[in-house]
Amino acid sequence: MSGKTWVLLVAGSKDWDNYRHQANVCCAYQLMKKQGIPDEQIVVMMYDDIANNPNNPFPGSIRSVVDQTNVYKSVPLDYTGNKVKSKNFLAVLRGDDSAGGKIIRSKKNDNILIYMSGVGSDANFKFPQDSLDAHQFTTTINTMSDNKKYSKMVIFMDSDNSQSVFKGLFTNIHVYGVASCDSANQNRSVQNDPDRGIYLSDQFSAAWLTFISTADLEKATFSKLFEYIKNKDDSCPCEIGDKEIPKLLISNFLKLEGCSDCA
Repeated sequence: MSGKTWVLLVAGSKDWDNYRHQANVCCAYQLMKKQGIPDEQIVVMMYDDIANNPNNPFPGSIRSVVDQTNVYKSVPLDYTGNKVKSKNFLAVLRGDDSAGGKIIRSKKNDNILIYMSGVGSDANFKFPQDSLDAHQFTTTINTMSDNKKYSKMVIFMDSDNSQSVFKGLFTNIHVYGVASCDSANQNRSVQNDPDRGIYLSDQFSAAWLTFISTADLEKATFSKLFEYIKNKDDSCPCEIGDKEIPKLLISNFLKLEGCSDCA
């Protein structure tokens, strides 16, 4: 019996110089919507200080790294400002109303896709005011598995040293993670925008978003996606966890119809 797909999109930074993280999340949201996942199954966490930032020469706009369109339009601002913190992230993920807003109400037959873009350090994914450490992150997921809160979970984490944030994740709990860097490496920004004076994305996210937006997801597997990312990202992306999920078609999670340029 198949269930729903739930999506959690997180930009962990704030400030104009970190434009790319919120741009990545806004682009990811538009891709999720394009293939039909309803807003009630998508949670977006981003500080929301970019689109109308005084430094933005195009007020109300955030530029896509994929097709240069405005991806800020219609993005649900579920958690913004001081609500973008590790405590709320974990509450949203485990379906705890203490988050104070939209949460993932997943059940045992549902799939969960998480995408996180931000700044990291050893065993930490940083939020504007605090950090999510590896123990908090993996303990929450391990407990969700014990409580049968999902069928399969796929996590894409784009941050420095991101492999280290998965430390402590149990094996054989149907979780597949892709980290943009190994424990010793940092991200590399791409596509400098001279009009805005910032980078639009990072190597990992630019590859991930481009693949999802252009590949035929009825034919492409998660393994194919990872190979594509590795060819575009020289900061040592890594696979973690379940060895069977990479063999699945991405359409098990996403139903986007597109061309097969990347497949």
